[in-house]
Amino acid sequence: MEDDAAEEMQRPIKRPAEDDAEGSSESDAKRPKPPPSPTRWWEDKATTLLIGVREEQATLYDPQRRGFHCCRGFERYVCEPAVFDHEEESTARIARPLDTIPDSELDHLKLALNIIHLKVLASDVGFPVRVYGTVLMRDELDFKCIYLFQRDRDNCQVINSPGEMLALTGPNRGPFEATPFYFEINLKIRAQEQTMDRIFSRSLIDEGYPLGQWTKKQEISSWLSTLEFKYRSVHYAVEATVGINVLTGPRKFYGSLVACTSEDSNEMVLYDSERWGAVATDAADGSVTLTRPLVVLYSKAQDQCAYG
Repeated sequence: MEDDAAEEMQRPIKRPAEDDAEGSSESDAKRPKPPPSPTRWWEDKATTLLIGVREEQATLYDPQRRGFHCCRGFERYVCEPAVFDHEEESTARIARPLDTIPDSELDHLKLALNIIHLKVLASDVGFPVRVYGTVLMRDELDFKCIYLFQRDRDNCQVINSPGEMLALTGPNRGPFEATPFYFEINLKIRAQEQTMDRIFSRSLIDEGYPLGQWTKKQEISSWLSTLEFKYRSVHYAVEATVGINVLTGPRKFYGSLVACTSEDSNEMVLYDSERWGAVATDAADGSVTLTRPLVVLYSKAQDQCAYG
């Protein structure tokens, strides 16, 4: 007994820290890995699964294309799918007056897309059709909705014949560069009863980063229609706001206003009273509310507006 007591007293006493050091390799292996940083949600497996669920929810069977297609854009590196609201409108503003930008910074202006028109080429239910819904785009600034066309059921646009344009009202800001840009089309036909309304066009278009200057025209056949969508890439882009003030004359403003540039002769309709009806001028300053007041231009282009 005395020998055992002596051996026990001679045995070195281990400190808790030493025990942790010896078993650290085993405990580390059993320890769960910490969750990813909130700023790196795209590395989380749960996020990948959630994106898959959201894409499935946005996937519909298109009877014209005879297949299932996702109708909504998803970009896991830009927006966190667990909290992102796909219906929220973009209010971000990054533009500043051109005359405040030094010449040394003009070469750093970003790329953007300029929307020229969206036409209805064909309707499987004939004409006229009363169309409402949304057409929007998304960029990498905040990935929120940049509306190009937005009408509710009580304010539908009547399309009387093939080739007529939708009355675009956007974008409300110059689209920031993106890889890719997304366009979401969600249009319906108004019937006598809301329960009888039908999908006119529902599709998703993605456009990769354009390396050169070009104008692209796409035919989009979906559900009950064929649309023509035309847009142009703009390098070293600036946004221009167009306005009209009537100094003297009638309260109603009749005619049309189109814009084009020296780089591209395609006309963008900013106002057309024959197509979309005349609007009254503001009593205070005589300003006219244009259907589409903002366009995207090459910073050194010669822009032109024509009124007729």
